[in-house]
Amino acid sequence: MIEAPIHLMEQSDQELVEACLSDNSAAWEALIRRYERLIYSVPIRLGLSPQEAVDIFQAVCFIMFKKLATLRNHERLYSWLITTTTRECWRAGAQKRREIERSQSNGQNGSSPAGEPPSAEQLAYERRLAEERQEVVRRAMSQLPERCRNLLTMLYFLSEETSYEEVARSLNIPVSSVGPTRGRCLAKLKRILSDAF
Repeated sequence: MIEAPIHLMEQSDQELVEACLSDNSAAWEALIRRYERLIYSVPIRLGLSPQEAVDIFQAVCFIMFKKLATLRNHERLYSWLITTTTRECWRAGAQKRREIERSQSNGQNGSSPAGEPPSAEQLAYERRLAEERQEVVRRAMSQLPERCRNLLTMLYFLSEETSYEEVARSLNIPVSSVGPTRGRCLAKLKRILSDAF
């Protein structure tokens, strides 16, 4: 493993990324060293095994190597890594569930029938994944303009359903513009979420 020079470790993400994109192998080492704990912490926090965390770490580093040049805002690398790592955890979790279902349907290892209720461990894992997804959406929502944030909150995040009339009245806009405004706001939210990957 290449030792990252101390001066590289002191550079900003922007400077490190620029050095990486100039094929500076020491900069790559510095970048990975800076974020290895963060990348490892996500799968561990989600309840994956240490070996699964290693696999996800390798996958995320490979994705970063491939996509770093396309990352629009290098100063948002921290957020991008959290989102990318979380996404890899979801993918690994989905693959694991498919393997369990295949094993159960084939009757391997004396597994219970596929219709058996999920275990407490599975439920806890699913809950942690849901919480991570919610946090990603919350962070993206916080970056929207206030009117979009208010409109989407009223339409999708309140415990009781809100009508277009109530949204229009609250935001002081015509009822006929709620639908088109919602579409534009969702497009902005989608762009914010896409930028994170």
